[in-house]
Amino acid sequence: MLNLPKNTILGKLRIETVFQFYDIPRLFSCINSSGTKFLALSVFDDYESFKWLYLPVSADRFSSIVNKGIVLRDAFLSPEDGYLYEVESNFSGESTVRHVFPEQIPLEDLPDEDIHLESKESVHPGLGVVDADLAAAGSRRETYNLHFYPWDTKLPEIDARDLGGILTSFQELANALGQYCKGDVTLKGAIPADILEATKFRATQIFEGSFGLQLKSKSTSDLFHSSLASDALLELTNLIESRDSEDSISNKLHELKGRVASKYRSFLKEVSKLDSPMKLHWGSPNSERGRVLSLSKQEIKKAFDLVSKIDIDMSESVTFRAELLGLDVKTKRYRVRHLSDNEDYSGKILDESLDAVRHSEINGIYNVTLKKIIETNFSSGAEYTKWALVTLESANN
Repeated sequence: MLNLPKNTILGKLRIETVFQFYDIPRLFSCINSSGTKFLALSVFDDYESFKWLYLPVSADRFSSIVNKGIVLRDAFLSPEDGYLYEVESNFSGESTVRHVFPEQIPLEDLPDEDIHLESKESVHPGLGVVDADLAAAGSRRETYNLHFYPWDTKLPEIDARDLGGILTSFQELANALGQYCKGDVTLKGAIPADILEATKFRATQIFEGSFGLQLKSKSTSDLFHSSLASDALLELTNLIESRDSEDSISNKLHELKGRVASKYRSFLKEVSKLDSPMKLHWGSPNSERGRVLSLSKQEIKKAFDLVSKIDIDMSESVTFRAELLGLDVKTKRYRVRHLSDNEDYSGKILDESLDAVRHSEINGIYNVTLKKIIETNFSSGAEYTKWALVTLESANN
């Protein structure tokens, strides 16, 4: 049986998982006594001497490789510490080891492009590190650590309903910000599937020292450390950094447009329910990004109140061509049908718009402007979106 390197700087090694075997293990993971993990790749042998590449991998990096977030060639070309080990050994394990930089490795020694790690057995890479910066660098995924400090319990616990509300509102806010970053902002309807996928986050672990929750982007960054998830988190962090400044929040929300204001309002509403301070630690594969922010519970509540007011003042609206199906100025009600998607809208007519729409003709085609209004059921806390009629302008003019 082939012996692993002995008496080297790699430490005392043992094989964990063999991914490829042909006469000898060709691609495998191993770990030393101090817990350092390596991914080892056979690059040459003549059955008497052997040459290997040993790639040190953190739990986060190994997880991304195992879960096919990083292809094998990229893993060996972008080691976390900037170098890997070249090992020359004989069958008994007598070895020489030297540091090599990825640019010194002949490309023909590496797996082909777009080849992922495959395993016939279950591999458990572990949770990874808590520190957001280290986790992001290792996994090449955007990492967002949320810290809460609930004072109503001595244990690091949060009600399941409250936690679910925070996670859902965070994800919807990330989706809305991703739509803004792509330059295709809408107020209504489904966000394109490619944006939803690119801004999807997963809860990866919880930790103590507060109630800590780690979120990571489902997608990994490219070799230039860019991703839509990263762009969305940059906008989110800039928005949160406005804290409880009315001018800063207003300017930022008017810049972001679309559904961001209502989604940020929902996120702040869920967080404010905890009556707790919040600390955010954003770690990014892009060394020029990432930040640590803390908000007091007073800042959170004031920001929520400001965003609630701004969300109304912004007068978010949508304009489209539609057929007028119904109009009653006495009850102040209307109903129209969108010509593009046949979706019906109905609701109240704004008081200031009554005179202007009074003589509109049923079944006429109009350029319709509706204002988005969010109402809250104070007993249940549920939010409802309604559309008020602002203008009806003949499409024939």
